[in-house]
Amino acid sequence: MTVQPHAGEPRLHLHGCRGFWVWAVVGGGLAFGFVSFLGPIVTLPAALAAVLLFRKSRWSEWPAQLGLIAGAGLPLLVVAGLQWSAWHHRIAGDNTPNPFYWGGVGLCFLLAGVVAFAFAARRR
Repeated sequence: MTVQPHAGEPRLHLHGCRGFWVWAVVGGGLAFGFVSFLGPIVTLPAALAAVLLFRKSRWSEWPAQLGLIAGAGLPLLVVAGLQWSAWHHRIAGDNTPNPFYWGGVGLCFLLAGVVAFAFAARRR
């Protein structure tokens, strides 16, 4: 009976997700740069980090890059959270932004990235 080399130690779940969350931070920085007034100040370092991760990192493989999608939803959820109190106490017709639009899209991005990563990681 032979034992496979990878069968000796169970892999920690967090160890497999580390690259995903690094890419999520980069995706969050890119999305924050697109929706904020800080544009190039945030977008350029995030884009540089994406290029460096893609070229010189062990997380440049396919499933970890799905973190970009999940990370893009995080700033949208923050915007929804910031608009929540103003919308909750609004007066009809005062054009207060609806946080459900930002939150819905942010939640869709976050869930799509996490679910796609879970399926892709399970297949590998």
